[in-house]
Amino acid sequence: MFQAPDASAVFDTFKNRSDEDWLSILVSSLQIPEIDGAHMPRFPPDDLQREIHGHSGEVSLHEAHVFYREIKAYCSYVGRPVMPETRVLDFGCGWGRVTRLFMKDVRPDNLFGVDSTSRFLIEARRCNPALNFLSCQLVPPLLMGDGTFDLITSWSVFSHLDEFLAGHWIREFHRLLRPGGIAILTTQSRRFIGFCAEMRARRASGMRLEHGWYEACADSFTDEAHANSRYEAGMFLHAASVQAPHPQAHYGEAIIPRNYVVKQWGSLFRLVEFLDNPVRLPQVMIVLQKI
Repeated sequence: MFQAPDASAVFDTFKNRSDEDWLSILVSSLQIPEIDGAHMPRFPPDDLQREIHGHSGEVSLHEAHVFYREIKAYCSYVGRPVMPETRVLDFGCGWGRVTRLFMKDVRPDNLFGVDSTSRFLIEARRCNPALNFLSCQLVPPLLMGDGTFDLITSWSVFSHLDEFLAGHWIREFHRLLRPGGIAILTTQSRRFIGFCAEMRARRASGMRLEHGWYEACADSFTDEAHANSRYEAGMFLHAASVQAPHPQAHYGEAIIPRNYVVKQWGSLFRLVEFLDNPVRLPQVMIVLQKI
């Protein structure tokens, strides 16, 4: 019989383990429900994981762990290391993949995830009921008060939101963060324009695109020269999945240039890093500190 994880027991058991050991423990927990006396969180079905991330299981954990290590490194770099009392919000948490990684560093009552998709939240709560998974709407605000959090993370959400929603959520992050707080989010890089062109070329040659997302990419940024010109001009790029006025028109594929971040968000945040290095992360990582 499944025994619900005690997040405090997970924290107490593994808080002194290295990040590398922690990854091995999480991978082991795919098959082993209890490790060193601590009952570990469950995992959602592989199909749901693949729907969100394009992969599942160990591959998915490794990808999240790379992002987690970068988050911790940049928090330490700006003098705000992740500690047990750090208040963390994972925006667009899905089934709680990234939130789970912080369970050895942060006390469970300080770990929060929000998502607008109810069935993802149902899985997050089912698999890891000890953490705080809350629903959010398409637009702010969240129910939390001003200055609630020290750190907000968001993996592969701002790679989909249009300029309207991205701007609203960035302002909401500013409200939710304490002075000097950190927001770390990802978006697509300029290389994504070429990737979409490659998907179109494959489709035109008769090759089968093995993932539905690849089909969406093939239909995105179809005027490659225009998209590159907009990027060079520091403009927000978004290819909607459907046309307005459908609500899903706010969702699609997004590319946010560095110059846009500085110009449009610079009054709220100091840009700590705009990491565009595919060897380290498959998406661009933007590190912001609240002014």
